[in-house]
Parts: sequence; structure tokens; C-alpha cells
Amino acid sequence: MDDISLSIARNMFHLQVYESDGVRFEDLLSKIMYYKSQGFQQVKPYGNVGDRKNDGFIKDEGVYYQVYAPEDVSNNVLAAVNKIKDDFQGLMEYWHDICPIKKYYFVLNDKYKGSLPQLHKELISLQSDFNLIDTGVIVAKDLEHDLFNLPDDMIRSVVGHLPDIDHEEYMFVSGFTCFISAWINFEKVARYNVCSVKEPKRPLFVGIVVDILVQNKIISAQDADFIKHITQIRNRLVHGVSMIVPNKSEIDILILITEKVKLAGVYRLE
Repeated sequence: MDDISLSIARNMFHLQVYESDGVRFEDLLSKIMYYKSQGFQQVKPYGNVGDRKNDGFIKDEGVYYQVYAPEDVSNNVLAAVNKIKDDFQGLMEYWHDICPIKKYYFVLNDKYKGSLPQLHKELISLQSDFNLIDTGVIVAKDLEHDLFNLPDDMIRSVVGHLPDIDHEEYMFVSGFTCFISAWINFEKVARYNVCSVKEPKRPLFVGIVVDILVQNKIISAQDADFIKHITQIRNRLVHGVSMIVPNKSEIDILILITEKVKLAGVYRLE
């Protein structure tokens, strides 16, 4: 795989990570693990039995994986810590007698933001209390490292078809991927932080969300004008009307506004 194809493949993987919550991220992990470790087995929930707190394991090695992929883990720290405790207890109750637990890994879709110290602390405590060989948090960069150490055909199988493009086309695809990733993150954060007491049947339109953020002084009117400008660019791009991608400074502004909204916390509509 040449440098351009490799860069495209990485961008495509990053986009998959940003878009994958819940079951989709479990499936992404399983695709990579099937290629990396021949003995890996994904465990799918079955009826009211579920998966018995086991999203995947390697029987001969006693290695277990539990996946957690919320929209924004920084808003779910306590839930993540409790999930580690509860899922490990479930593993001990059902799976330990079938296949003794030697290693336990908590697979977190951090969307390249890094894991949380509380998670490492909890896993280290489990390792000590239950005399495990190893525990740890696996994040997006770890999955990327595992994937891109595999043969080219396996990488393509996970990320999908790689277009045969020249340098100019690559620069467009790279910029487009970076922009769309930032946009997806903004939409998720903004919609999560502006929610109603009764969840709406349909997600709020971005324009409505932006107006609410301005009304509550979470973002400025200038920020709102910028989002509306970026929204127009995004719409023209995805509908094939234009091939113009925001430049890096504009993408950086979008990321900064997203962080501003995230820090403001959740605003609930009555």
C-alpha cells in the first residue's frame, strides 16, 4: 500500500471510529480482532440471557474484552467506572468457571480523546484483587495500531474500498474527512447538550440547536453565524453541489466551538 492509500485508509478508519457508538463499535473491534487473533470469538447477546458481560474473548488465553462506546465518555465517567465493576462481576459469575479469567480489557471508544484516569485506577484494583495477569483500557489509537500492522488486504476488509486517486484528489479527500469528522462531533455534542425532558422523536435541527445555544449565552452570535456558514458548506459538499472544503483554520474554529458547548454542560428544554 503506497503512502496516499495508507493515509486514505487511516482517514476512513478515523471516520468509522467517530461514527461508531454501541454495537457498531463492538463490530469494529471484532473485525480487527478476528484478523489479529485467530482464537478470538465475538459474543452476541441472546434473548434475555444477553452476552453475560462478555463482548469477546480468547478462550485458550483467558482474555476477555468488554466494550463501552457512548457518544461522549467525558459525560459518563461514573457510568464507565460502574460498567467496569458490574461487567467484571458478571464475567466472574458466569464465565470464570467455563474459562478462567486471566486478562480483562475495557475497550473504550474515546474518539481519540484519551482514556480517563478513573478507569485505569479501577482496572488496576481489579487486577490486584483477583490476581489477574493483566488489565487495561484499549482506546481508538490502540485499535488503529493493531489494524495497520495487519496485511493490506485485511486493512481494506475493515475500512472498505480505497479509491485510486492522485495527489490533488487525495488532498480533497483528506480535507473532507477531517471536516466531516469535526462536523459529526459538533452535531453530537450540540444535540446532546441541548435536550428536552421528553426525548423528541426526531433529532432537533442544527439551526434550532444553535439558536438555543445563543439564547442561553453558551455560544456567541458570531459563533452562530460561523456555524450557519459552515452548515451551508457542508450541505453543498454532501449534495455534490460544490467541492470546496473548509480550510484548516475554519475546522479548528469548529472544534473550539464544540469544546465550548461541551464545557457548558447539558441544557434541558422544558
